[in-house]
Amino acid sequence: MDTNYLPLWKTLESPLVALDESHVELFSVLALFLLTLVALNVRRRRQGIRHLVQGISILVFFYIVYSCLGVFGMIRNTLHGITLIGTVFTESFFWMSLPVVVLSFSLASGPFFCGWICPTGTLQEIMTIARENLARLLSRVRVRPGPVARNILLLLFFSGFLLLVFWLGSTRQFYVEDSSLYWGASLFLLVFMVLSGVVRDEAIRGLRAASFWIIFISALMRTTIVSPVHFAFADVRDPASALTTLVLMVASLFLARAWCRYICPWGYLMGVVHRRSRLRVQADGECRDCGACARVCRVGAIQEGRVRLDQCQFCMACVDRCPQGRLKVVDTWQPTSGSPGAGS
Repeated sequence: MDTNYLPLWKTLESPLVALDESHVELFSVLALFLLTLVALNVRRRRQGIRHLVQGISILVFFYIVYSCLGVFGMIRNTLHGITLIGTVFTESFFWMSLPVVVLSFSLASGPFFCGWICPTGTLQEIMTIARENLARLLSRVRVRPGPVARNILLLLFFSGFLLLVFWLGSTRQFYVEDSSLYWGASLFLLVFMVLSGVVRDEAIRGLRAASFWIIFISALMRTTIVSPVHFAFADVRDPASALTTLVLMVASLFLARAWCRYICPWGYLMGVVHRRSRLRVQADGECRDCGACARVCRVGAIQEGRVRLDQCQFCMACVDRCPQGRLKVVDTWQPTSGSPGAGS
C-alpha cells in the first residue's frame, strides 16, 4: 500500500495491518468491540459510557484505521476482498477484515456497531445532542421556534448546499465517485418532506434498501462512490465526501440520525443481520404504553412498545429508560430458557 495517499493526521506513518506484517489496526477495532460488549452489560450510567465509547471510536477510526473508507466503502471492500480469495490472501484479509468483524459481532451480539461505534452515527448524535441542549436553553428564555421557522431554516441550508455544489462544479470536474452528493441532496429533501408532513417517516424507510443495492451494484461494476467521512481515511482532495458529511450532520440538527433512518446502506445490511442475530431488545410482559421508550429512541425504531429489528441500533436507551423495566435484552438462540441478555 502506498502510504503517500494516507491521511496526514494519522498517528502512524503506515497502516499497521496484516499486509504490513502487523495486526494493530484490526486489534484496535477488536478492542473497541470488546470494550463495547463489556459496556453493554453495565446498567448504571450506561448511556454516559456509550458516549465515551463513541468518542473513543472516533479517535480509533480517524487516527488509526485505514481500511474502512466509510459506509459505502465497507460494502465495496467486502466484495473486493472476496474477489481476491485464492489469489492474494493478505490483500483479501486487509479489505475484508473490518466488515467481517462488524457482521460477525452483529450476528452474535446485535447491531451495536451502529449505536456505539460507527463514526458516521456518532457525528450525527453529536449534532442531535447539541440541538437538544440548544432547545433546553431556548425554552428557559421562553423562545420556541415553530415548524415554519424550522422548515425555512432547513430550506436555507439546502439552498446553501446547492450553491456550494454549483460553485465546486465551476472549479473542478465532478466524477462518478462524487455521487455521494446525490445522497446528500436526497437527505435534505427527505428530511424536509418528513418534517413538513408531505410523507410519513415509515413510508420512506425502505430507501435504505435501494441505497444498499445501488452501492452493491456499483461495486460489482468496479465503480467507486466515496461515502461520507471518506476524507478521514484517504489523503485526497475530496470535497464531495466532506460536503456530504456536513449535510448529514446538519440534517441531524432537524431530525435525529436522519442518515441512519433513510439512506444508510450499511444500516440496511445491519437490519437484515439483526433479524437473525442472537441478542435483541424485546418487551418482557405487558407494555403500559407510556411512550418513554419511543421518545428516547433517536432512530424511531419503537412503535407501540415494539422494537423494529430492522431499525434498532442496539444503543440500549429504551432499556435504560423504561420505567417498568419491561424492555430487556433476550437471547433468541435459547428460546426455552430464561435468556439472560446484556443489561437485562
